[in-house]
Amino acid sequence: MTRKITATAAALALLATGCSASTDSSAPGGTLITSGTSTATSTPTPSSTTPAPATTTAGRTPTVTEVTASPSATESTTAASTTAAATPTPTPTVSLDPSPLAGTGGGPQQPSSVPTLNSITDEDRGRALETAKAIVTAYTSGKPYKEWSEELYPMIDPKLQNQYGPNSRIDIFKGTVTNAELVDDPTLKVPGGDNPYWLTVCVKVEGSISPAYYVRLHRTAERPDKWKASHILEPQGFNSFVKERMKEQNK
Repeated sequence: MTRKITATAAALALLATGCSASTDSSAPGGTLITSGTSTATSTPTPSSTTPAPATTTAGRTPTVTEVTASPSATESTTAASTTAAATPTPTPTVSLDPSPLAGTGGGPQQPSSVPTLNSITDEDRGRALETAKAIVTAYTSGKPYKEWSEELYPMIDPKLQNQYGPNSRIDIFKGTVTNAELVDDPTLKVPGGDNPYWLTVCVKVEGSISPAYYVRLHRTAERPDKWKASHILEPQGFNSFVKERMKEQNK
């Protein structure tokens, strides 16, 4: 009798345990135990917001739309490209008209404002002779350089002045003027008559290192009565000058 009660109690205990296990949801990981066998089930985590389904392109084939250019458009583009490549960019040029007043018509010509000399008179020649004598007189004075230059330089060109200085041996020129005469200077020849601008005078001297000095004189239309010397040459120097000048003129 006692064994039956014990067996019955054990059976009830096992049955109670199985029922409890089948309804127990507190097992870790949501494990359901049935008759001693555990089956793992995934329990979804509750969410307050249901996410929108993700858009996916997996498994889809992209649609490609083929655009075909019209023949006329292609030809126009090709022609434009060819023309642009073949046509050089024009370079701007500046035209310089050598005669800016050409074609504007003529008018009465204004006379030149620069005066000219067309002839030479005996009075002009006389003044030239006196000037040459005064120049050689100062040149052969034998005075110290300061006085010598003060008397001579106003009557000669600056280029001739530069040939002398304080250390020049001007004492060797000392002499006395005796005479002066016009000479035929071939370097002064001009077509149609006498040269109205230039004359050459030979001034003879006694006691100087040279027996004579050739003075080449010139004047301008602005100062027709005033002659100035461009050269004071000894006879040998004058002859060399004439030869060189004629050689240049005959080239």
